[in-house]
Amino acid sequence: MRFTLVYFFILLIPNIVFGVNLNVPFTSQAPEGNWRQPWQDTCEEASIVMVDNYYQNNYDKKINSLTAKNQILQTLKIKEQKWGKSLDENAKQIVELINNYLPWEAKIAENPSLEQIKNEIDKGQPVIIPVYGKALKNKFFKNGGPIYHMLVISGYDNDTQEFITEEPGTRYGLDFRYSFATIMSALHDYLPQRRTAFAPKVAIFTSKELTESSKLDGDNDGLNKEQEFKYGSITWLIDSDGDNYNDGFEVLNGYSPIKKLEKL
Repeated sequence: MRFTLVYFFILLIPNIVFGVNLNVPFTSQAPEGNWRQPWQDTCEEASIVMVDNYYQNNYDKKINSLTAKNQILQTLKIKEQKWGKSLDENAKQIVELINNYLPWEAKIAENPSLEQIKNEIDKGQPVIIPVYGKALKNKFFKNGGPIYHMLVISGYDNDTQEFITEEPGTRYGLDFRYSFATIMSALHDYLPQRRTAFAPKVAIFTSKELTESSKLDGDNDGLNKEQEFKYGSITWLIDSDGDNYNDGFEVLNGYSPIKKLEKL
C-alpha cells in the first residue's frame, strides 16, 4: 500500500509548476553606470526596452551597454515627443506609448492578483509593474529607494515564494528576486506630489500579438501601426525618409515611405 501511494505521488509531480523564468534581456536604467539625469529617472524606458528586446527575440541575457543606452534614449525621445519633458509616467501613458509605436501590445490590469501575474508569465508574457520604490526595501537602492519606480517581472519561484525580476534600478538587477509579498505590497501606479504609495494597484500585461493596437496611427501620418511595420516605416515619424511627403501619402500614391522617389 505504501508503494502504491508513492507511485501516485510521483505521477503527480510533473503537473506541479514550481516556477518559470522567461529569457528577458536585462539592462540597468543607467547602462554605462552614469546615474545623473536622465538616467536617474529612466526606469520606465529601461523596462520598455527590456520587454521589447524579449519580443524582438534578442536571446542575449544582458543587453550590450551601448545598445541599451541608445534604445533607452530613443524611447525617451519618443516619450518626450508625445508628452514633452517629464520625469515619471503612469501606467496609462506607458501602455499608450507601447500600443502606438512598438511591435507588441500592452494593457492595464487593475488590482491584479498574484495568480493573474503568474498566469501571464506562464503564457510567456513579461509583466511591467509600477511600484512604490521604497516598499521594495532593495539593499542596493540609495536613500531607501525612489518614491516611484518601474521594473519587469520575468518569472516566479513557487518554492521560495519569490518573483524573479529584471530590476533596472541597480546594476545587480539581472534576475533579481523579490518575495511575492513584497511585490504585491509595493504595487502602485504613479501619482504626483510624492503620493505614489496611495495610488491604485495596477500592472501592465504585455503580448506579442497585435489586436486593437494594430489600427492605431500614433504619428498621424496616414498609416496605422500594422501598415507601418508592413512597409518598414518609422512608427513615430510622419515622414520616415525625409522627402517632405507623409508616409501615408506616399503609400497611397504607390511610393515607398522609406526610400526617396522609389516605387513600391
